[in-house]
Amino acid sequence: MARQRPAVKTPTIARVPGLDTPGALHNLSEIHPLLDHYPRKTDQDGHLDLNTPKLWPSNPPLDEMLRSQADDDVDEASLPHGLTKEDLRKFLKRALVIKRTSNMTTAGKVPSMYALVVVGNGDGIAGYGEGKDEETARAVRKATNRAMSNLTAFDRYDDRTIFHDIDHKFHATKIQFRSRPPGFGNRCNHYIHEICSCIGIMDISAKVWGSRNPMNVIKATFEALGQKQKLPADIARGRGKRMVDVQHIYYGASE
Repeated sequence: MARQRPAVKTPTIARVPGLDTPGALHNLSEIHPLLDHYPRKTDQDGHLDLNTPKLWPSNPPLDEMLRSQADDDVDEASLPHGLTKEDLRKFLKRALVIKRTSNMTTAGKVPSMYALVVVGNGDGIAGYGEGKDEETARAVRKATNRAMSNLTAFDRYDDRTIFHDIDHKFHATKIQFRSRPPGFGNRCNHYIHEICSCIGIMDISAKVWGSRNPMNVIKATFEALGQKQKLPADIARGRGKRMVDVQHIYYGASE
């Protein structure tokens, strides 16, 4: 006697209202709460005007979140002198690194999201921050707030480039920065390009040697531009000369 096969249960599939029956087609001229987002224009009957340019936001969700972030968690006492929370909303924000990480524990792998965000006003002030969380949006917000708390003022020659050439090493990453004349532009690694845009450096060239790990490149750039530059005042003090002589000899300033 042949054995009967056990009955297979058909899984229940969640259906969209209006598309329950097989072969049913949704009227694309009507607004649907599940299929349509952010409708802009409707007629008197509530139908969507098909001439509407687009229903989706004009900016990607991540860029929109970074742009509209209130940054109210940042304490004004931790900001450089003269900056307020209103100024923070005008800052450039760049999420340069977003990746998934996992921590191996006795209970197994615990996944999380890592974000590194660079912020700057394009006028000599910038900073970076790192954040970790289970959700990408919250990791980016943590990194942005930490970057706002770690703002640093950068010295620039003629408000466009660095004072001199810099060779810097950070772990296995070596970077060479070269000062360039007006109109040269930023010809460098794309991470360095974004950082220079946030700082306000418009003429520079850079070459990365060794490890091109994004986090090392970003940290090496901030360390080199913020700590390795020698200012004309420091050179004059160390050589026992006047500030005018140093400007004339090293930077070709007119008398």
